[in-house]
Amino acid sequence: MILFEGGLLIDLNSYKKTTNTVRNILSFGVIITVLGSAAAAHYLLGVDWMLGLLYGAFMSNAGVTVINPILDRVKIKSEIGNILRAEGILTKPIGTFIAIGLLEIVIASSPSVGMFFYQLSKQLIIGVLIGYLMGFILGKLLKKRFISTDLKNLVVLAWVFGTYFLCNLIEKNTGALAVVMAGFAVQRENIPQLSTLKKFKGQLSILAISVLFIVVSANMDLATLLSAGWKGLLVVMILIFIIRPIAIFFSSGKELNLKEKIFVSWIGPKGVVATSIASLTCLILKKHGIPNVSLIESVSYLTVFITVLLQGSTAKIVAEWCGCLIKSSTVMIVGANALGRILGTAFKEIGRDVVLIDNNPVHCKLAEEDGLTIVQGNALDMDVLEGAGIAKTNVLIATTANSEVNFLVSTLAKEEFRVAEVYPAIDAPHKGVNPKLVDDIGGNLAYAKAVSIQDWKDAAEADQVKIEDRVLNGSGQLCNLEIDGLDSNNWIPLILKRKDAYYFVHADQNWSHGDILVYLSKE
Repeated sequence: MILFEGGLLIDLNSYKKTTNTVRNILSFGVIITVLGSAAAAHYLLGVDWMLGLLYGAFMSNAGVTVINPILDRVKIKSEIGNILRAEGILTKPIGTFIAIGLLEIVIASSPSVGMFFYQLSKQLIIGVLIGYLMGFILGKLLKKRFISTDLKNLVVLAWVFGTYFLCNLIEKNTGALAVVMAGFAVQRENIPQLSTLKKFKGQLSILAISVLFIVVSANMDLATLLSAGWKGLLVVMILIFIIRPIAIFFSSGKELNLKEKIFVSWIGPKGVVATSIASLTCLILKKHGIPNVSLIESVSYLTVFITVLLQGSTAKIVAEWCGCLIKSSTVMIVGANALGRILGTAFKEIGRDVVLIDNNPVHCKLAEEDGLTIVQGNALDMDVLEGAGIAKTNVLIATTANSEVNFLVSTLAKEEFRVAEVYPAIDAPHKGVNPKLVDDIGGNLAYAKAVSIQDWKDAAEADQVKIEDRVLNGSGQLCNLEIDGLDSNNWIPLILKRKDAYYFVHADQNWSHGDILVYLSKE
């Protein structure tokens, strides 16, 4: 399930700018990691070369189960995030193939390196072809709606396991690659409600990861973990500070600058797949009486523990130093009515990237004429939000004339996409949706108070509004601010400027002496 979910997340359109880097990491990068780790284990720990290569195969599995939470928390440039995600997804079957092939050589009575490469090539071809075919068929069934909505998730789940076992039945050890390719083929078909399927598979993957960690932890002996000593720690440091950077710098070419290469080199945590493959492989080797297996197992566990702890906790600091953070994330405005377009223009004039979403073709056309980026569609559709770039958004303002829609979109953005700031506009007097509900989802009222969006929309369309600004004296909460000569129903705050920073006005916004308030007033 973890691998199938990874395949669902592979979107080739996202990798166009980094195709060469991803390809090189999956080939040269994996080879450098395997050989470099093997050399470190052989010379420092004194293990056999074959065991060293096995350790290298374990460590070629990037931990997408760790990388994805890091990238969800640290907003980095999309090209870099795509490289890390692709590496995390696609090195799993590759590293697993290498580990299984090496295992067969180690336990074979007459090992043959030539046979290993022959078997590896055959497994790759069979896994790719059968997996893609099974995914293609499933995608067509889902796209043509031959499977009812109630049964869709269960059918997909059964299909994934069926693909895995069928491929292993035809050629052993090919099931892992097959399910990745099946997931990739399904998402290529642009099936309806793909986001719902991704969410379901994501939940199953979390469950599977949790179970795997428990099983692996139960099999881990603390004495084994500590048996590697300082030499084991040195092997891990060499992998992190020497082997990983060499692999990335050799693979990335001109697609990344120096600091971006440093950041990608730093984010290489190992995850549950590496530990589970290491645990299973070492268990088999122990049964065959192979010496020093526990040593390799302990270094594998130690590598996972250190890389997750060290790189996970420092990812944001390193990303900031390397200039990989998204400096100015997009402001997403739901509702391209006259009020939404005015707000979008105001943000655009202060240098923010703005995207508007609306289902009304007339509103969309007017937004385009105003020079605004517009996405036509239903903002309650997760695919529409993803297509509009909600992954790069940290501010969402829902300002349609429907308070319920504004609230639901804000809830979706907060809970499903972890958007940091959501501001739904609600009517005054508010019916159904109220400030407490908005507060419960971690949002805040747009415009610092409940307002009649319909009235403001009508006034804006009739050219009866104007944007003004003024310097504020004293201090206080903007929801309590009064402007001389204007009734409280005849003006709404938009943006607050404080020194070189700009803030969208909300209910808990405070103003200080010298702040500049940009507001909209009715003429």
